[in-house]
Amino acid sequence: MNSYFNNPFFWAFISMFALVGACSVVGSRKIGSHPAIGWIIVSTISMGRIILVLPFIEQPRFFLNAFNAIIGAPIFIIGFILGLAPCFLIKPLNIAEKDMAFVTTSVYKYTRNPIYLGEILWCLGWSILHGSVIGVALVPIWWAGFLFLTIIEEESLEHALGTNYLDYKKKIKGRIIPGLPI
Repeated sequence: MNSYFNNPFFWAFISMFALVGACSVVGSRKIGSHPAIGWIIVSTISMGRIILVLPFIEQPRFFLNAFNAIIGAPIFIIGFILGLAPCFLIKPLNIAEKDMAFVTTSVYKYTRNPIYLGEILWCLGWSILHGSVIGVALVPIWWAGFLFLTIIEEESLEHALGTNYLDYKKKIKGRIIPGLPI
């Protein structure tokens, strides 16, 4: 049993399973109307990605010494701020509703999903800080997972906000990464 907890892929599986749960939250009226479920899912996604790169988890590592901190820390901090700050502007991980606040200012002028961009960046920075080869290699998979989540979430937003959201999508091409429609 202990070998599971030392396996980075166990923690990656936990995170990806929670990401599937996030799709349920943003796509289901029954699940998405309970904010506590969303926060439990966010905690689970984050917990897995935090633990899988830590030094006690056996995996291949690259050691660049001070460069790990010089490169990883700014990416981590930017990602953390970018992922957390928009949470004060919207109600993340809830089902879209017609009367919800529709924010198009701040970082939402550059990307439709700054929280997910922040999630990807902090995960990359955290992995670099700890020299985790597996953590860095999984970043594109997290991005793909968040991309699927945005597809479900945007469908819900289109239904709730109608032409306002469709106009916003035409104006802001970056679904997660600014300027890139994917």
